[in-house]
Amino acid sequence: MPKFNFLECLPRVLWHFVDRLFLIKTTPEKQGGTCIIRVGGIGDMILSIPLLSGLRFNGKKTTLVCDDKHKCIEFILDKHVDDIFYYNKNKLKNNILYRLTTIRKLKSKGFEEVIHSGISRQQGGADVLAWACSASKTIGFYPRAWNHCEIVISNKWFNQLINGHYNDIHEIERMDIIAKSVGCNPGEYRAQNTSQTDSIFIVCIGTSSPVREWGIDKFISTAEKLKTTTGFMPVFVGEEKDLKQFPTHVGYDHINLIGKTTFNELYNLIAKSKFIITNDSSPMHIGVLLNIPTIAIVSGGEYNSYCHNPE
Repeated sequence: MPKFNFLECLPRVLWHFVDRLFLIKTTPEKQGGTCIIRVGGIGDMILSIPLLSGLRFNGKKTTLVCDDKHKCIEFILDKHVDDIFYYNKNKLKNNILYRLTTIRKLKSKGFEEVIHSGISRQQGGADVLAWACSASKTIGFYPRAWNHCEIVISNKWFNQLINGHYNDIHEIERMDIIAKSVGCNPGEYRAQNTSQTDSIFIVCIGTSSPVREWGIDKFISTAEKLKTTTGFMPVFVGEEKDLKQFPTHVGYDHINLIGKTTFNELYNLIAKSKFIITNDSSPMHIGVLLNIPTIAIVSGGEYNSYCHNPE
């Protein structure tokens, strides 16, 4: 047992005391089913598909609990679950009335089983949501050794803790482990067929974190070489903020859709492309999901957890 750091964990202790008061008079309905809680980036959500589809294929009634920023990929997620419960993690942390309403709604659903599939349990208040469901069976991963608050406070909220082999295995393998822990075979991750009808390749220059960025000038020069080698047209994509860094003159024919596509449009664009070159970002996971040849520029660190190793 690690030494308890009172000042570090005090906010969590106080919040949990308040949470318990919130739920005193909340009675679960007889809904049942399995709740899967996943908080993270869009890539994390896509990597959860084997778990989600495996649970559903094995006859479990499933509800996914996730951040409301992931509504943009609902068209992907709703194929693999029966229901999606969105919440706002910032409001959960800062708005006491919203927190009260959210945890009461979750408890009232009366889930029989809760699976917290994230390796960072307290991210976005996810472990609190798992506790609030008050299921007879709650499953999650052991916290990392340095996270004393998770170890001391929220380990006791789980009936079963699983070794997530942090930074040792691919995220897909981690989803396989947790699916098998509830007696399910994980579902298929990659699509069986893709259209790849257009003579284009996708160049995604954006990413959510500066440490994952590969220079735009490098993407531009690499795209020129790939265009010359393959004869395919490069299509540059990214967020609107990335457009400010993109030069007005590139020097060769290309299509610039930076900041101009919805997530659904980007998904369909990748599906039609011959291949994709990208930073470690959500288009990387979409490319792999759609079985499109995907080249990922990865900065290191957790690369083996978030992109596919070469076969």
